[in-house]
This record gives sequence, C-alpha cells and structure tokens, in this order.
Amino acid sequence: MELSLASAKPSPRAAGAGPAAAASTSSLLSAAWVRGRSGRRRGAGAVCAAAVSVSGEEVFGGRKELTGVQPLVEALPPVARTAVELAVVAAAAAAGYGIGLRAGGTQTTAVAGAAVLGAASVAGAAAVNSSVPGVAAVGLHNYVAGCDDPTKLESSEVEAIASKYGVSTQDATFKAELCDLYDRFVFSLIHPGYEDLEGSEVEDIIKFKKALGLNDLEAANVHMEIAKRIDRDAGIGQQQEFQKLIFVTNLVFRDASEFLLPWKRLFGVHESQIDNVMRESAKSLYASLLKSIGRGLDIGTLIEVRRAQLAYKLSDEIAAEMFREHAKKLVEENISSALNNLNNRAQVVDEVKSILAFNGLLTILSKFPGEDRFVRGLGPITLGGDSDHESRVEDLKMLYSAYAMEVLSDGRLDDDKLAALNQLRNIFGLVKYEAEAIISDVKARVRMATGRTGICLAVGSASAAQDRQLQFALVPGRVM
Repeated sequence: MELSLASAKPSPRAAGAGPAAAASTSSLLSAAWVRGRSGRRRGAGAVCAAAVSVSGEEVFGGRKELTGVQPLVEALPPVARTAVELAVVAAAAAAGYGIGLRAGGTQTTAVAGAAVLGAASVAGAAAVNSSVPGVAAVGLHNYVAGCDDPTKLESSEVEAIASKYGVSTQDATFKAELCDLYDRFVFSLIHPGYEDLEGSEVEDIIKFKKALGLNDLEAANVHMEIAKRIDRDAGIGQQQEFQKLIFVTNLVFRDASEFLLPWKRLFGVHESQIDNVMRESAKSLYASLLKSIGRGLDIGTLIEVRRAQLAYKLSDEIAAEMFREHAKKLVEENISSALNNLNNRAQVVDEVKSILAFNGLLTILSKFPGEDRFVRGLGPITLGGDSDHESRVEDLKMLYSAYAMEVLSDGRLDDDKLAALNQLRNIFGLVKYEAEAIISDVKARVRMATGRTGICLAVGSASAAQDRQLQFALVPGRVM
C-alpha cells in the first residue's frame, strides 16, 4: 500500500483518487460529522468549521513540514535506509584509513583515522535513524489531517504508516502524535459555550480511538488532560463545556469509567454531581431525538430512539415520562389547529380523527409483541390531570361536541362510534357525565335538524347489556 504521507504532495484522501474516490468524498462527510457544525467558531486547537463541512485539516491543524535530514528519511524505505547507513559508515571508515596512510602515518595511525571518521559517520547514521519516529509522526499527522472525514479512518491505515517507516505504533514519538490527534478530535466535538451536543459524539470518538489503536488508559489520560485545560471559573460556557466532556467521556468508557476517570480526585467533582450531569445531558439529547417521532409512529424510528436511550444511560422512567409529554404535545398541536379553525367543521373533525388515530396506534403498539424494543411510554394518552386542564376544558368540550355531531349526524350510533367517543372522552380527560351531557345535547340537535324521534342504533352483535347502555340515545332528555 503506497501512501503519500509527509511530503508536500496532498494525501490521496485530500486529492481524491479517481471517480470512485470523488464520489465517496463528495458526500461532504458523514451525517454525524457534518450535522450542525457549519459556521461554528471554535477556540485554539478546536474546529473552525467551513461554510459547508469540517475537514480533517481544520480539526487537526495544517500540514507539517519536514526539516533537516527528515526529507531524506521520508524518501527512503526502511531497507534502503539501513543499506545507505551501512554504506556511509563503511565509506567513511575506508576514507579515514587511507588518509592516515597518505599522511605518512603508520598502520596504527591509519586505523585511528578510520576510527575517527567511522565514529563520526556512525553518529550521523544514528542521528538519521533517530529521526525516523519523528518523520513517521509527521506522516501520520499529515495523512489524518488530509482526511475528508476523520471518522472514516481505519486502523489499517495507521498501521500502514508505521510500517512504511519501520517504526512501532508503540514508539513514544509516534504514540505522542496518536494522542495529540485524539486530543484534537475529542476537543473538536465538545462544543465550547452554549452549543448542545448532537448525539453522535460518543460513537465518533469510540471509532476514532479504535482506529488510532489507543487503549482505554491512554485515551482516558487524554480526556483528563482536556478537562484540565477547561477553566471552569471563566464563566457558564466553560462550565457547560466541562459538563459535556464528563457526559461524553463517561459514555465512551462506560463500565470502566469508575477507575479510569478520577473526576473527584483531580477536579473535586462528586458522584452526585456526575449523576446529575449524566441525567440532564441525556434528557437534553433524548428530547431532541423525540422530535423525530411523529403521529405515524414509524417502527424503525421507535427502535432507534430506544437504542439511543440505552446508549445515553437514561432511565426507563424518565424516558417514558418524556415520551408521554411528547405525545401530548402532538395531540395539543391538533387541538390548537382545530380551535383555530372552528368555522371549518371538516378541518376540526379531521384534527380530532388524527388524535384518535394517533391514540389508537399508541395503544396497539403498547401491546405489540417485542414492544420492549420500542420507546418507553407507549400507551393511551390523557390530558386529564394536567395543570392547565381546568382552564382548557371548555375548549375540549367544544371539540368533543363537534366530533359527536359529525358521527351522529346520520342518526346512527353503532359500536365503533361509541368506542371512538369513549376514547376521545378519555383523551380529553372529560368526566363521564360531561361527555354524556354533550352527546344528549347533540342527539337533541340532530332530532331537531332531521325531524327524527330518535337516533337509530346499529349495534350489530352487541350484548343485551350494551343495548340497555345505549338506550339513552332513544329516550329524549334522558342522560345515562
């Protein structure tokens, strides 16, 4: 595998290699990397995003140049470099021996001259050899900085760079560059100031850490160094940055966090404070994810949001409550739209039907096989008990009446219509007698409009008990 590393030439990732590479890089980075990063202004060593996307060079800094003997080392593969070093030593030793003889010296002085020049050449060769890890580190930096999407970096690419120079990935200089790249990457994702996390940070960091070949201890030390650079006394923005780092870091190392991350010892952060940061950060991210769930309740989305909840370590109780609040907001949107269009009966009825359909799906999915895979909190909605229910109850009665008028306008009340009316009563949180009074009033208005003496029942296979329960619709003025 031939790599363009430390030389002045752009890396294959930066320049692109044919139509396939161009098609790949034209994606403008993965969705997790690009989303929301446009136009952000970051501090030193962090991201200063371009108008469209963030490149590796903007995260990791510009390309580094080779100096001194480094260009020679970069140009030679390990085998050729060793051969050249031996040749230089041998040539220098021979030259020193010849000089000693030509100067009229004895064989002893000739050998001494050879030793002097030979030693000098050995020292030079050693100097060349000692610069190899530094050149490899520059090559690594320039290669990663040339990535269109750093999250796509593979461990095989890092290993190929080390192999090109004949160095170990565990070499101190090479390892220091790996840690520096990881530091810059992590810091670029911990958005300074009031910017929220986007949800993909943990996954991206884990992937990048794996590609670099860093173990948990090495990576954890980098996270702690980043934390030390954040001045929590500088203002709320820095405090929030520190909290985001705690959240992301704990999720990256998960079960190993307790012994890898000395938050209390180094920063005086107690376990209760960490628990609070983890909970509130998870709630913030989960709230954003819930926005992807609409009234259609796509199964795939319900599963993905559930997976995210587990990844964020958000408790089922909190997740369920948040979903129920989200579901209520969707219902309230229908209610608001209906109330804003009271002069359009068809639209009002459509909004109520949308509420009933949504509630029906929630009920069905709450009993669906394998529902543990779905978001927590699935089940029928009720607005009853909400703090503002009393102030809104008259509006809800108005909508209930409009829907009752629609379903009873043909003079027929069957099981399905009754079930829908009961379901809507529960959703709106109406007391039973309130709903019955509304239906009685609607029944009277239907009689007046049609001249009928009652509403015809079409109960199908309804039981005798159900027949008696529905008699209120036949007796004028009677409310069950």
